[in-house]
Formats: sequence, structure tokens, C-alpha cells
Amino acid sequence: MSTESSAARELPLLIGAGPGMPETLMLLGAPDSGGVVHVRTWTADHWGSPPRASAERADTLLKWLEVQLRTGRTMNQSAYVVRLWLRGEGGAAR
Repeated sequence: MSTESSAARELPLLIGAGPGMPETLMLLGAPDSGGVVHVRTWTADHWGSPPRASAERADTLLKWLEVQLRTGRTMNQSAYVVRLWLRGEGGAAR
């Protein structure tokens, strides 16, 4: 049994509101060997609801996040840290 907490295997990503998009909290799991990331998502419209859970291709999710940055949305993690995490090269939030 692993003593590592599940929080240590997730990158918290808070994305600021954008045009027609609410503030969003995403917990990004570490990519598996096939490049799939498990994501739990909440939005400011539904903070109290259970998260929306999904499995995303890490490369597709990274492209989407980069588009969000280009449209002016902010993130609590640097783009560098997010790229490392989604490429399986990052170990922790900075």
C-alpha cells in the first residue's frame, strides 16, 4: 500500500474567468504510460457540486490550456510547470 497521498499525484490548476467562461478549478492527475490524464473539474457556477471527472489525452489538454492562456485567461501555475506535468516530467506544483 502506498503512503503517498492522492494530492501529491494531482496538479491543482485554477484558471481565471474568460470571455463566456467561468473561473475553473482543475485537478490534473499525472499522465499514465499511454499519455492519459484523469481530470476533476469544478467551475465557479457550481463550486459546491461534485466534480466533473474525465480522462483526457495529455497533449490535447495541453493544447486546450495553451489556447486558454492566449485568450487572456490566467492560471495559478506557470505554463512551464503545466507543460512539464502533462509531459510526465514535473513532480510538484511551483
